[in-house]
Amino acid sequence: METPLLRYRLTDPIGVTTEVYAFVIIVGGVWLFMTYPVVGVIMVLFGIFPLVQYKCLEIDLYSGTYCMGLNILGYTVGTREPYPGTKCIFLKKNRTIASNSRRSWRPIASTSFDSFLWLEDGTKILLSCDGTKQNAMARVQPLAQELQTEIRDLTAPLSHI
Repeated sequence: METPLLRYRLTDPIGVTTEVYAFVIIVGGVWLFMTYPVVGVIMVLFGIFPLVQYKCLEIDLYSGTYCMGLNILGYTVGTREPYPGTKCIFLKKNRTIASNSRRSWRPIASTSFDSFLWLEDGTKILLSCDGTKQNAMARVQPLAQELQTEIRDLTAPLSHI
């Protein structure tokens, strides 16, 4: 039996810096609660928010819908659209050339590997953006297995869909 609800996390887990900022806001909210209770509660809520939310893609196979939005404590907030089916998941190389930096006059080039979910109606949904091809493939492999679809590697110079 297949899983009726597939939830795929689109953002990385929060970093240590964000956790420290959230902790400082929570502590400041608790301290402020002593004199200004309403402001203190609002600050505590703002401090907890980054710890419990992430961007996700949710596919409901029973009702035939998908939703891209924020997942907050297990509930996805976003617009639901009809899920037409999946053509494939594909991986593309994205090369970005930045302008001059302060230290050097020559342009700086960076390469990332973007993975997309291609739906039957032509919609392309960005799943991840990684620095290496292996990380990108490892990230989309579980979703490809759940959706029983292939992963096309379009990072070769002459590859196309």
